[in-house]
Amino acid sequence: EEIFAVNSIDFHPSMGTFSTCGGDGTFVFWDKENRQRLKQFNSCGLPVTAGKFNAVGDMFAYAVSYDWSKGHESNHPSLPKALMIHKVQEAEVK
Repeated sequence: EEIFAVNSIDFHPSMGTFSTCGGDGTFVFWDKENRQRLKQFNSCGLPVTAGKFNAVGDMFAYAVSYDWSKGHESNHPSLPKALMIHKVQEAEVK
């Protein structure tokens, strides 16, 4: 079993839930009160290095890029980098 770093944590502005973004290429929305995963999204294939809800909480922006977990030797300029936007559904964070 591989273990991956959590690269980012952000709290939803009104629901009391939070997100984590990880080296496994996924981001997850969590219910902090019940300590349960609400929604895990499919892997992007590269680490998700940062994530943030907007002020209203209806959009979630996340960055996909190399996260330095394998050192500078594995970083190549040709590796993909992207900023992605996810439209948050109420059921995903409630």
